[in-house]
Parts: sequence; structure tokens; C-alpha cells
Amino acid sequence: MPLPERFPRPTPFAVLPFSFRPSVAAVLLIAVVSGCNRSAPADAPAKSAATPPATGAPAAKTPPPAQAGGTAAAAPAAGTAAAPAPGAPPVRKSGDSERERNRLSSIEKAPVETAVVARGPISAFLSFNTTLETEAMVDIYPQTTGQVEALLVEEGRIVKAGEALLKIEDSEMRIDADESRANYEQLKRNFSRTEDLYQRKLINKQDYENQSYQLEQARLRFERATLRHSYTTVRAPFDGVVATREAQVGARVATGSKLFSMVKLDEVVAKVFVPGRYLSVVAINQNAVVTSEFLPDRVFKGWVKRISPVIDPKSGTFKVTVGVRGDRPAELPPGLFVSVRVITDTREQAVLIPKRAVVYEGGERYIFTVKNDVATKRKLQIGFEDPQHVEAVAGIEPGTEIIVVGQNGLKDGAQVRAVNALAPIPLQPESGATPEPAVTPAPAAKKS
Repeated sequence: MPLPERFPRPTPFAVLPFSFRPSVAAVLLIAVVSGCNRSAPADAPAKSAATPPATGAPAAKTPPPAQAGGTAAAAPAAGTAAAPAPGAPPVRKSGDSERERNRLSSIEKAPVETAVVARGPISAFLSFNTTLETEAMVDIYPQTTGQVEALLVEEGRIVKAGEALLKIEDSEMRIDADESRANYEQLKRNFSRTEDLYQRKLINKQDYENQSYQLEQARLRFERATLRHSYTTVRAPFDGVVATREAQVGARVATGSKLFSMVKLDEVVAKVFVPGRYLSVVAINQNAVVTSEFLPDRVFKGWVKRISPVIDPKSGTFKVTVGVRGDRPAELPPGLFVSVRVITDTREQAVLIPKRAVVYEGGERYIFTVKNDVATKRKLQIGFEDPQHVEAVAGIEPGTEIIVVGQNGLKDGAQVRAVNALAPIPLQPESGATPEPAVTPAPAAKKS
């Protein structure tokens, strides 16, 4: 039976007479009727209009509200999600959750730096520490006595062979040289006339020989005086550098007075003492490498110059002289402390492992390889080694990715991520979505 359109508001139980107490069913009926009579809020969706009445009567269709301009609003397409109501929490899409999982997964992995194993040359060598020496180092003394008139060079000066270093006062010797030259020239002119007379047989042979002897004596006296005069200028005996200067201007020097010390820097050597068991390993002209802490980032070439065939019975070593050559004179001064590596063997195509990638554990050496972000601990079999690399004899192939930073403390099978990767971790696109192509701006129209 259809409900009446409107009932009067029921009277509270408190004011009803006792004789008119309703039953439970009547109370429920009154509550339902009161709820139907309440007006719906203004912003509530018109859902009740689309619901048929309880009596089964057909409900009237309500036309859609008109938009501005008199055009009816289109209903949302089927299968399209409605916009969230204001204040409602945002709906997380599947692509966002996938990116978040990738980000959290990359954070949990241990950050490391990696490198790729490659082939290259590596050498075995014998290493020694010593000081540089020069093959030619001399002290210079004067060959005459006199007072120092002028100093022509100072310490550290690079000089050529025959270059003047010092001048001694030479007035007396210059006069002696001039006098002997004058006598020699006079006798030479006289002898030319004597020789002419002898050819014409106007003088005998004995007079001719006496004149010839006197001329020869005059020539020798002239050369001796000239030589003594030349001693007043002290000259460099070879190309080199002035190491020390002992003379002073005005000081009187003799043949035992030390004037200078000179070294020849283009023939610098390093003398090392090699254990006797390597006597059959070291050979003449073997290559060597020379470095010094005082010249960082510089490497100098050397070679085995001489080998002593005698082993010292006290030390059990033999002397090897290594020649060293710099790019320019005075670059490798004598007395410089250096490290010398005599190369005994070289492998051109060795599998090279950076030394910073090696982990030392219990007297063994290990490295960590990386594949699919998983670190694997592998024992290393060492061949040759130098200051930067070690040779992997077996088990490691070229192209293998290994950890060079961050491997200390890692466990076998740990998850890692390379922080020095060339490309970042790709993000997964949203499901069913296609990445939008890059938009290229259209060229500006040319003015006619």
C-alpha cells in the first residue's frame, strides 16, 4: 500500500497518553516516514531521482542541466574514471609505484665504482733506491801562479768546452810572449836570406845548419811563452755545469789552489747493488725506469750501462751502473735520491687489474666482479705487478666489470650499484602509456 504523501510529525512519546503507546512496528514506520520527508542537501548528487520509487511507479526522467550558452553537458564516457572530489587523497598510479620501487631498490644497494678489465703490457723488475752520480766530475786548478783578475762564471752556470772561467793577471807573461815572438820573426827573416845564399852556394853547409838551429830554438821559446801566457785564462775542460766556485777576485792563486768543480750532466748514472742470485738475470742494455719523490709525476728512461762481474763476499751483491738521461741538462742533478727499477721481462698482452681493486685477506688477494648488480668475490692469481697494476694469470677475462672503490667490507653476493655508470637507471613507463615524442619548434616564417 503506498505511503501517504506526507504524515504529520509524530508526537514524542513523552506527551502521548498511556493509552496510546505505539507498538514497535509503528515506531519503525514513523521513523521511515520522517526520513523520507527530510529535504536533500543542495550539493548532494541527484541519485534519488534516478531511483524508482518503492511503489514500483515509473520515475520521471530528469533532463541534464544546461551549460552556459544553452548547450547540454556531455555525460562522461563509459569506462572513464571520474575526477576525484576536492580534498580526497590522490590516487597512486601503477607507473608511480613502479618508479618508487626502483628508487627504493637502488637506495638499498651498496654504492661502488667499477672498471673494466683490459689487456696491456706489464713488466717484471728489480727495484732499488740510490743517489745519482755523474760520470765526469773534476776539480779545476790553475797551471800558473798569479793574482785573480776576473771571475767570468758563477755556480750553476752551464758552460761549453773551452769557455773561459777565470782570468789571472798576465802583464809579465804577455811581455815575454811578445818578446819571444819578435825574436822568432827576426831570426826567421834572417834565415830566409841564409837559405838563399846557401842555394847559391855562397855559404857553407855548417853556417846554414847553425842558422837553422837558432831559428828552431827561437820558435820553441816563442811557443813556450805563448803557452804560459795562455795559462792565465782558466777554461772549461768539457761541456758541463759549474758545481762550486772557490776563487775570489784579488786572491793570489798557485798551482795547488782549487778554483772550480765541474760536473758533466749529460752522463748521469745510478749505481745499485744487486743480490748475487740475479747475476744471470741482469744484462747490458736492459731498460730501466728512474723516478724521484722530489720530481713527482716525472719518469726518466735509463739503461744498464755496466755490470761488475765480481760479487762482493761481504754483502753478496754485485754493482750495476744504470745510465740515466733527462730531457735537458741540469734536470737530474747529482746527489738526487731516486728509485731505480731494472726491467728484467715484459709481457705485452697481460690481463691487467688495477691495484686499488685488490682486497687483501688472510695472505690472499681477492677482487669483486659485478654482474647484474651482484658482487662476486673471486680469488686472484698474481703474475707480474708494477706500481699501478697486477697481472691476473687465470680466471679473469678481459671485459669483466670489477669493483675498484667500495669493495672493502662487501660480502660475496651483495647487491651493488655503480655510481660511475654512464647512464642512469631507466624508469619504467606507465602501463599502456607511450612516451611522447620530443616537440621540435617550427621554423620561423621568412619575410617576403
